[in-house]
Order: sequence, then structure tokens, then C-alpha cells
Amino acid sequence: AHIFAAAAHALGVPARYVSGYLMMEEKIEQAATHAWAEAHIPGLGWVGFDPANKICPDERYVRIASGLSYKDAAPVSGMRIGTPGEKLQVIVKVADQGQSQSQSQS
Repeated sequence: AHIFAAAAHALGVPARYVSGYLMMEEKIEQAATHAWAEAHIPGLGWVGFDPANKICPDERYVRIASGLSYKDAAPVSGMRIGTPGEKLQVIVKVADQGQSQSQSQS
């Protein structure tokens, strides 16, 4: 996604890097964030491209942030001061609304 956006910029095509999550088939709890790119196509507007999966993003994609590059849309960034030993843990669940309702009822 980062390379796609950089290549589009080099060609003069407006593009942005998008970070978020992708709902994986049969899996609600997601292990990692996902990224894709969007390019502005005249007459169409912003069109998404997921080079890693070779598809255009659809309703399974959840946008968290976007920017010109990874640096602008990093899922986690910051600075830590002090002694080592801290641990970051994130749990994200992504599910279709119909799927999550039927699972909560069972």
C-alpha cells in the first residue's frame, strides 16, 4: 500500500495510504491491522486498491486513518520515556452486524 501510494504520487496521481482492519472470513478477532491505498481517479473519485490481496476494498474493510504515507496513518505511534518492560496489547473484533447479532444470541 505504501509503495502503491508513493508510485501514484510519482506519476502525479493523488493518492493516500489507509490503515485499518480487514474482516477475515470466519474470524471475528483480528490479529493485526491491515493497509490499502486509494487513488483519486477523474470521473470516479477516490478508488481503493489492496495490493496485498489484489482486490478493491469492500464492506469488509474498516478504515481507521488515512494520510499521504504510512507515517501519517500509522496505527500506533508515540514516544516512550523510562525503563523498559512495558507491553502493548490490542484486541480488535470485526464482524458483520448480522453475524455478530446471531453469535450474541447463541
